[in-house]
Amino acid sequence: MDPSIASVPLRKKLADFIHDTAFEKLPKNVIHQAKLCLLDLIGVSIAGGRQNVASIAQRLIPAMGGCEEVTHWGCERKLPLLTATLMNAVQAHAIDMDDGHRYANGHPGVVTIPAAVALAEKENLTGRELIEAIVIGYEFFIRLGSAINPDLLLRGFHTTSTIGCFSSGAVAARLLKLSRPQTENALSLSGLQSAGLLEVLHSGESGKSFQVGKAAQSGVLAGLLAQQGADGPESVFEGEKGFFKAFAGRPCDSQAICRNLGKDFHLPGVYFKKHAACRHIHSALDAIAEIVDRHAPSPEKIGSIDIETYSIAKSLTGHIATEDSELGAKFSTPIAIGLLLVFGQSDSSIYKRQYISDPLVQSIAKKVTVRVNPERDKAYPGQRGACVTVKSGDQSCTHEVTYPRGEPENPLSDDEMASKFEKNASTLYATERVNKIRGIILDIENRDVREMTSILTAPGAS
Repeated sequence: MDPSIASVPLRKKLADFIHDTAFEKLPKNVIHQAKLCLLDLIGVSIAGGRQNVASIAQRLIPAMGGCEEVTHWGCERKLPLLTATLMNAVQAHAIDMDDGHRYANGHPGVVTIPAAVALAEKENLTGRELIEAIVIGYEFFIRLGSAINPDLLLRGFHTTSTIGCFSSGAVAARLLKLSRPQTENALSLSGLQSAGLLEVLHSGESGKSFQVGKAAQSGVLAGLLAQQGADGPESVFEGEKGFFKAFAGRPCDSQAICRNLGKDFHLPGVYFKKHAACRHIHSALDAIAEIVDRHAPSPEKIGSIDIETYSIAKSLTGHIATEDSELGAKFSTPIAIGLLLVFGQSDSSIYKRQYISDPLVQSIAKKVTVRVNPERDKAYPGQRGACVTVKSGDQSCTHEVTYPRGEPENPLSDDEMASKFEKNASTLYATERVNKIRGIILDIENRDVREMTSILTAPGAS
């Protein structure tokens, strides 16, 4: 490669992609996937609006005031652009059912879509412009997250909140129609706000959604600052004291990050969640569900449950969470298995203290062994598989899952995606309104964004 090309700052190459992306050039499957991501994320955000972390934010943040600019999904009044972005993202991460990407090790939708919808509503843009921004934001997240992991995770940083600011910053640059120099500065200013620690998986559960919401908000703020002339470091990514060295402790391959940028799109590789738990638990949950369907073991008679998995799954979820931590339960394979076996559920409604503390759930959790098979480590991150063996009396049942439901290799159908949206959105809206929202989202390329946001208000509003 020409050395002069290799020496071009990464932010410039990424800024060119932001400017060059056009709806007309996007493959049909990418457009369709973008609409499914929009449908899924709005649904989980609506359902998340009644979680405790969202209630805390709703009591505090809107009370700070400001002009009414864009819709706070599911609520009565509009909020300032930055506040609405934060609030909608906090809600969207509250039930742990937002989309993700296994190579990037994080959740691109929650930092991309709240920012994109808020900006598109404020600027009165079209659905096609919204789709362009969504594709850009996901591409940023997946390429950067895939390049910097697993080092980012192993150092204790939360991928979604640290990488997410670049996704929202790219979205802001596109929808604010920044110049190329302004776009470069928006990316740099986004990176200067990167933050987020995985320690929230062990305690302080409100912090997980808040740090993700801040990442969505930070990129929008960066775009607004760049629009007014603020600048940031040219080598924000690859500099000696830049993002890669600070967060991964090593350089990252900028050429690999940009390989076929604008030609090959990673959005179709996004996964959608069936269970309201950490993705590293899903293969085990799918396997348990299959064993229950085939053999119906009695929870009271289970003697042991052996789960063979990979190292990151064991390190993040192999412990028994405390009974008072709802988020901790979502990151605890033994507790998640116990809940599914005892109550037959794995959605957000079951991750409540009264269910987590159930004596039978706790008893089953203590019978779960999570162990690492080195061969699964070799297959990771391409495969996040698990093999589960349940022993009950003289009966031993084993089932293996290579790709959990919702991965591209084992996808949820469009009908299943619609059902998931309906279940989440119907926690607030009547059936007629749920259907109307879904119809607009799935036809968003032919609508204006405000047509969609006008019905994402409180149930009594229209």
